[in-house]
Amino acid sequence: MRLDEIERIESSGEVGLVRDGDGRYLLKVPYGMAGVGSGEALSLLYRCFVVFRRTRRDRDVLAARDGADVQGNGRERDGDGLAFHDALGLDELFDKADPRSLLSMCERRGRSLDDPYRRLDRHLHRALFDRRGATYFEYVQGSRRTGQFGKADIVGLYCFLALDFYREFLKVDPLCAWGSFLSEGEALAEAFHHRYLSAEDSLYRGDVRSRTRSLHHLRHLLQCIDRYAVPRDARYHQLYDALERYLNAGTQRDRHTGLVWGVKEFWAVWESICLCHGISEGELGLKRFQTCDDQHLPHGLSSHAEQSRWREQRWKLFARNHIERRPDLVIQEGEIWTVVDFKYYPQPRLDRPKWSEDAKLAKEERDFLNLEAYGLLLSNYLAREGLSEHRVGLEMWLPGEHARWLEPTVEPAWDPPLRVRVLATTDLIKGYANRYQRSTLA
Repeated sequence: MRLDEIERIESSGEVGLVRDGDGRYLLKVPYGMAGVGSGEALSLLYRCFVVFRRTRRDRDVLAARDGADVQGNGRERDGDGLAFHDALGLDELFDKADPRSLLSMCERRGRSLDDPYRRLDRHLHRALFDRRGATYFEYVQGSRRTGQFGKADIVGLYCFLALDFYREFLKVDPLCAWGSFLSEGEALAEAFHHRYLSAEDSLYRGDVRSRTRSLHHLRHLLQCIDRYAVPRDARYHQLYDALERYLNAGTQRDRHTGLVWGVKEFWAVWESICLCHGISEGELGLKRFQTCDDQHLPHGLSSHAEQSRWREQRWKLFARNHIERRPDLVIQEGEIWTVVDFKYYPQPRLDRPKWSEDAKLAKEERDFLNLEAYGLLLSNYLAREGLSEHRVGLEMWLPGEHARWLEPTVEPAWDPPLRVRVLATTDLIKGYANRYQRSTLA
């Protein structure tokens, strides 16, 4: 699998690396990212998914819409609705693995070689004679200890691959993931590199031929380590399995087809990205947020006091007839209130879809109805409070290649007025993925 040769397609649901039945790889990217190179897209999506997995997402809500988390070789983890599939081992290697716990495997065993000259009578053919005929040897080899592949080497291999992944693929400082372990991890990686690798070895640096040669060599080293690493414990097997999947593109064992790495549904990630973008806009930042669905807000962006205020505002503005609604975002700027709904659609739609023949509402029509209800409830609240000079507007935020604004031209006009905003997906994901640099290993 070569990243620069993988075909990219935009996807309405799952986003990530997909393997079809004939062994061909596809990279499914969000709407608006088809023009981004495969390597850059994978790097952005990895950082993006790590940031999202660390949000305070409501797993019950996500599970009801999205299914269960999938880990490793198809194993499901109960109670988590992100549906993140990781047959490549990236999750265990670079996000959840605590490198400090691997140090217990760093014991290096050695074996002593017998002294070949302890029986001099068997080695007289190597002897020299002085003028008196006395026998002597210019060099007598003493006993020595030689190292062998073992569990210490798999830790060195992990450290080398991790630093290569952070620096050459993600283009981030490993300090954001390793913290105080960085100096020790660098020393272990350097020792492994000096012992077994050349200066050019890297999975992401150099030309195609160099990267391919490095990959084959690293696979061979992993096999050699496993041959001599005894005894093996559960921690060793977990690390070995993750390294094997990583170096063999996740398809060595079960020839997995379908989603190899990524999320089954991207809608929740998109909502989190839009929420972060809303914070970055305007000078007031969070202060203009009246309320929002903060379960997808990354850590560190809001305080407990702000979250309590949002909950109170949601109940006060939108709770009605035993229904506690959760709008994605409500912004106040002066006398202008805006209700924002984040939607992951391929194309903006300005006309309202009608009832289908089987008397069922299309999803897009339900979304229009919900947004309309939010606007009417907010207008009703402002009227009750005597704030007649305040105005309410509605917005839908959608992904796209370029940023633009669209307004429906239908009659009668929307009341409250509606605008559709298309956001540049790549720019938003870059800003969201940059939060990975501020993350620390959980």
